[in-house]
Amino acid sequence: MHGIALWLVLRLTTTSLDRALFAQGHLPDPSSRQEHLFTLFSVGGLALVTAAGLLWLRSLVRRDRTSDRFHTP
Repeated sequence: MHGIALWLVLRLTTTSLDRALFAQGHLPDPSSRQEHLFTLFSVGGLALVTAAGLLWLRSLVRRDRTSDRFHTP
């Protein structure tokens, strides 16, 4: 999520993307707005990935319960 959040912040706040910033892994001297956006995208992205994983797990459990009902004598 770190790299994705960095890319999103740069896309939203700068006009040119310097690939060297991605090699560093952070923004040198970020503005307050960039710091807030980075935090929002990092935490929000992790929450989104977690929610997607939990929903997927829930669907697997439901599918397993449904298949157990049809296979028990």
